[in-house]
Amino acid sequence: WMQDLVVVPGDRIGLSADIQAGPGCYVSGTQVYASSVGVVEVTEVQGNEKCKQAQVVRIQSRRAPVVPTTDSIVIAKVQSINARQAKVSILSVNDSPCHEPFPALIRVQDVRPVFTDSVQIIDSFRPGDFVRAAVINLGDSRAYLLTTARDDFGVVFATREGVTMGIVDANTMQCPRTLASEPRKVALVA
Repeated sequence: WMQDLVVVPGDRIGLSADIQAGPGCYVSGTQVYASSVGVVEVTEVQGNEKCKQAQVVRIQSRRAPVVPTTDSIVIAKVQSINARQAKVSILSVNDSPCHEPFPALIRVQDVRPVFTDSVQIIDSFRPGDFVRAAVINLGDSRAYLLTTARDDFGVVFATREGVTMGIVDANTMQCPRTLASEPRKVALVA
């Protein structure tokens, strides 16, 4: 269960065999999902200590939680890469920090303005890189979809052996200590 975690609509809370859907939740198939933004609270169903119920309680705060929407500009950290996509965690939305990271993907076809077979994820991002991107789709319940297909989108911070790399051009970053260069889809921010 996701007790005390902040959730957004579509986040999985648990199995419907283990937990009932209360306010702010719904059941789809065998899963219980959040239907609103808030914090998950799990309680015992009155009179049955073996039965649990989840509800999503709205956050009582002066500031609404930061949630990515289509066209939001985000900063995300690359967690892992493969030939088809980069898995990232959204850390800020429109310059506001997120309470919890949001999972997202950058697919190979969304890296550059014109997709060609020559676009490679390994030549665009590496785990640990920080990327400026835009939300193109809310995706499914597991991940938002992001794009870096603009000149001002791409890697904004990268390291090599703990040293911050510098920008050489739109496709290259370089370690100032070793002078080793690495390919990246660099964000050219003025």
